[in-house]
Amino acid sequence: MDGARSSLLCCQTCVGNGVSNEHDKSNPFALDNLLSAGTISVDVQESHLHCAHRHSSDTWQPVPSRQLSVYAEDDVFCKISFLTEHQFLRATCRLGASQRVLYIRIYLVPTDLPTVQESLRHRSEAVLKEGHRHLQALLPSIVQDRHSWNADELPSINQPQNHFLPRDIDNRTMAEIYSDLPSLVSSTIAVGEEIRGLRSTLYEYQRQSVAVMIEKELSNQPVQDPLYIPISNMHGKRFYFQPSTLTAAHECPTVARCKGGILCEELGTGKTVMILGLILATVDQLSQPEESILDYRPIMSPLAYRTFPADEYLNARRRAGMHQSSTLDVTCVPSLVEILLHRIRTWGDKVDTRSHEEQLEASNLWQLLQANTPFYHHYPVKSPMRALGPSRTRDRVSEYPRLMHLTTATLVVVPVNLIGQWDREILKHCHSTLRYLIIRQITQIPSAKVLASDYDLIIMTDSRFRRESVKNKVVHLHKLNPCTCAPFPGSRVPNCRCPSDPAVSPLLQIRWKRLVIDEGHTSGNTAATLNYFVRELSIERKWIVTGTPTSNILGLSLGRKQDDDIQNDTGFDSTYSPIPAMMDCSASDTSSISDVGTEKVWGMYDYVNLRKLGTMISDFLSVPQFHSDLKLFGSHVSAPLCDRRGPRIGAVKVLSQVMEMVMIRHRIEDVEQEVVLPPMQHTPIYMDLDAYAAKSYNAMQASIAINAIDSQREGQDYMFHPRNAKNLQNAMDNLSQGMFWSASDILFNVDQIRHEAPKFLARATAAKVPNHDMALLEEALSHAEAAAKDPLWRAMQQHEDVPFRVTGMNAAVFEAWTRGRLKDRSRVHDLMHANRLSDLRALVRSRPLMNPDRLVEEGRALDINERARCEKKSTQVHDVTNAAQMKKMVSEVKDELEVMKEKEKVYQAEDVPEIDIDDYVRRKLGHHAAPSPSNLLSSSPLSGTCVGPSLSTKLNFILSEVLEHSEKEKFLIFSNSPLTLAHIAEALSLIEIKYLRYTTDVSPPLREQCVMTFESSDTFRVFLMELKLGARGLNLISASRVIFCEPVWHPDVEAQAIKRAHRIGQTKPITVKTLVIRHTAEEAMVSRRHLLKGSGKVPRMTTEVGMRHFMENPRFLAVTTEPERFFSSIQISLLTHVEPRAQTFTSTHTSEDSATSSAPNLNVINTWNQPDDIADRALKRPRTVRFAD
Repeated sequence: MDGARSSLLCCQTCVGNGVSNEHDKSNPFALDNLLSAGTISVDVQESHLHCAHRHSSDTWQPVPSRQLSVYAEDDVFCKISFLTEHQFLRATCRLGASQRVLYIRIYLVPTDLPTVQESLRHRSEAVLKEGHRHLQALLPSIVQDRHSWNADELPSINQPQNHFLPRDIDNRTMAEIYSDLPSLVSSTIAVGEEIRGLRSTLYEYQRQSVAVMIEKELSNQPVQDPLYIPISNMHGKRFYFQPSTLTAAHECPTVARCKGGILCEELGTGKTVMILGLILATVDQLSQPEESILDYRPIMSPLAYRTFPADEYLNARRRAGMHQSSTLDVTCVPSLVEILLHRIRTWGDKVDTRSHEEQLEASNLWQLLQANTPFYHHYPVKSPMRALGPSRTRDRVSEYPRLMHLTTATLVVVPVNLIGQWDREILKHCHSTLRYLIIRQITQIPSAKVLASDYDLIIMTDSRFRRESVKNKVVHLHKLNPCTCAPFPGSRVPNCRCPSDPAVSPLLQIRWKRLVIDEGHTSGNTAATLNYFVRELSIERKWIVTGTPTSNILGLSLGRKQDDDIQNDTGFDSTYSPIPAMMDCSASDTSSISDVGTEKVWGMYDYVNLRKLGTMISDFLSVPQFHSDLKLFGSHVSAPLCDRRGPRIGAVKVLSQVMEMVMIRHRIEDVEQEVVLPPMQHTPIYMDLDAYAAKSYNAMQASIAINAIDSQREGQDYMFHPRNAKNLQNAMDNLSQGMFWSASDILFNVDQIRHEAPKFLARATAAKVPNHDMALLEEALSHAEAAAKDPLWRAMQQHEDVPFRVTGMNAAVFEAWTRGRLKDRSRVHDLMHANRLSDLRALVRSRPLMNPDRLVEEGRALDINERARCEKKSTQVHDVTNAAQMKKMVSEVKDELEVMKEKEKVYQAEDVPEIDIDDYVRRKLGHHAAPSPSNLLSSSPLSGTCVGPSLSTKLNFILSEVLEHSEKEKFLIFSNSPLTLAHIAEALSLIEIKYLRYTTDVSPPLREQCVMTFESSDTFRVFLMELKLGARGLNLISASRVIFCEPVWHPDVEAQAIKRAHRIGQTKPITVKTLVIRHTAEEAMVSRRHLLKGSGKVPRMTTEVGMRHFMENPRFLAVTTEPERFFSSIQISLLTHVEPRAQTFTSTHTSEDSATSSAPNLNVINTWNQPDDIADRALKRPRTVRFAD
């Protein structure tokens, strides 16, 4: 404090008599006990100031309040007066030497001030609201400056002022805050390189994460309240400030620790093995009874409950009405063996029984131990009416304690497509000592007692978990009669065989040690059934495992640094930059990107993600601080961030601290010190549509253009009207499908458009539409006319499959085997579908000398049978074909599993060279990887038949890639469309490349088999995956080439799909290619995604400004007038087996000048100059594979 010199505000009387200061140490609001925040300067005139004849302990006078109401800044004094009156702060003042500036010192009253903290925390709502409003206006203007604190007026110097509340603008997005979280290291727990029961050795960062998880589970030490941020007073002393309430405290309050959290390490860094490490490191720890302030809950065992005479068991029997039961045997003193049977089960990890399991089984004690499952009694809570005692008008209902089994087991809930993945990861990383149970859709769940005693890990699908949620009649458990089953012979341990209540799930009868939700970001949905059921369960520790905690936190950085370096080194070819029209609206969608010096305003998208995070923390994880007040996260975290003026001071720091309290992760730079993934090349491939595909595309665009002009782009008839969002999305999906291949049995309405063309022109003329719209209408009508007049294009629309060009085939045979009007004599090309070509080849290989007449008969018979099957099943030809594909794949998967099983047997038992094992086993089982060549095929009428490219440029590119690289590398091919994947499957069958499909029409058990087979077998080279199914969780590191059939709008979905292959365990460089059709919405998507990169928010494609502008103004593709000219990118013999890398390719990387629409122009943007790894694979011993039932 200052010396005793008088203030310039003092009158002559005060100066003459000397300054008398307040120094009442007993006053809790003395300035020495408060927090010196800083000063506020106010311009005043000396004539209006009057001495109060009293001084504070800092020698300054109390701030005048109502007497300065004539000044423009009088609101400052009114605010200080109110805040002082209600003990939010104290203030003193002094005039500067110029007599024009009044310096006001602000002292905040800490909420933890001794003796008065209760009164401070129990102010009325009206006072708190008004005080918060005044503090919000006052605190930002407080300056921490030594000269101002001493009322020294110095010449103005252009130096930045230090404010009490930092004014640095923090424009970090939620994802950036997440990325800046520190890597956590446990201060009390150390996990060694070897964890008992874990076969694999963890990386150091994985061991650190396991250690932090164990510490969070076991430590009872409170943690600092994350809602307070550290801040310094005038003299540099630290205190703690709560931004949401604008209150301060000397010491940071502490809150109870959460026994769990969110494991959100980067995708592909081994979160599953970390959870397995956590389970095995704590495998013998027993769950403890749920805490209760209403009753005492001792840990009991069936043996002790029935026979031990101690008071805690006697009281428990009495409360349950069992103290007079004939099944009790409390007359004998418990033997040493009985005491040990009880203690071993109730002490958990204090006793190691696993290493003595064989000896215990030999002495017949293991069965008794398993049956002596520990439990506690959960007593019913009496309602106020029941507390009044029995009533004549109310029936008395017998209520017993709810018996809750204690367990060492962990319950893991996983998405249905990851259940097999967990099974494989356990076999890969854990020894057989881990006892685990997988509960699938139709698995019968064992009794609660069996679940609690016989397993260390129970894994079940999320859909099955939700099904159990309907069996929630917990009140029935209080009506079950106590167990009276007889003991095991020769012992007093009860052999309980009591039936369970079918209306109550066994999961509700166990006090779970731990619950883990894999891909648990779904728990952020407040309406999730999963959350409701979790509330019903009794769980000690809860964990969410996800690489994407919310939709704007992606966790996709592992391996990105080196990828960015590669792209920065190679640059970007400007030849393939987007067309100028795509850039027109770029400036209109940057609202979420702040300018330099401007504070970012968090919008609805951010609020939704904050709400999801709050639900995870408050509802699912039940973090004590937030669970006790479910509105606390919204009021103290979300609301300060989402203020309409931008985040309040300190709000971003609070969110960071809350995330740090519950999230376990490592910064990517720390992970990459140990784990370096192979480089990843991501290349967009730009190409043009085939002439016939371009006609279909233009026909769809014509409908959009006519709709826009005919509706004058307004009203509900306009496709882009908000009420037509669903129809618009369907139209965009159809366009996307058309850019791979699409057919329409109604010919994309070109006949109707052609018929009504005069009406469209007349209405447009009457409406006086602008010239550019009239030109667009005329262009749309001309494209519809051109398609309608093309007989071959019309013939293609009768069947969904992609036609292939065929050369060298006998004309009569061709006309018998091709479909519909593709056989018309006026055809320009010979076109046939892939499945017909495959059927024809199979027939000729089986009977190579069949003459043309017989081939014609077989083709006609096949056509008749196919039509009959379609009519019988009331379905289309493509559906029948798809079903045949699926049946064939199932058969091939079963055959391959049989081969792998037999190979394992041969490897163990027979002396066969490793290099010959595969061929030996396949011949032994009658399975052949390739058809045996026949010398007679050269004499077949079809010996000179060749299959050329299809009418889908994307399919041609995929086939070329597969034929070139599948000998050395495996492929993942993603698409949003199951139909696209079906087209690829048919083409792969044609070129005889084995594939597997992972789509919605494949049953979950078969999907599991497909993943395991693809990873274990070298036979299947291509994995066709529907994007929405394969985005998360799966480990497919046997693949090193990834193809996206169309651009993916959301970058996180695309990156997560790539992470299926680009993750820990991958040893090969990853090549990713995205297929893009030039001058279409696909090219616009690539451009817009680049512009939106880093914005933190990706809107729906149909609502994003730039994409919507592009779609609302249709553009047509040029169609060649020379359809008979084409260059073959694929040319294979129909009858000869295709060997990868054995084909002769005609280059499809042509210039735009030489390209025609029948010879699609493919241009590759090279972003990686490193050569492919073409070293021969070393021979390896076969891997041991566990086969599903």
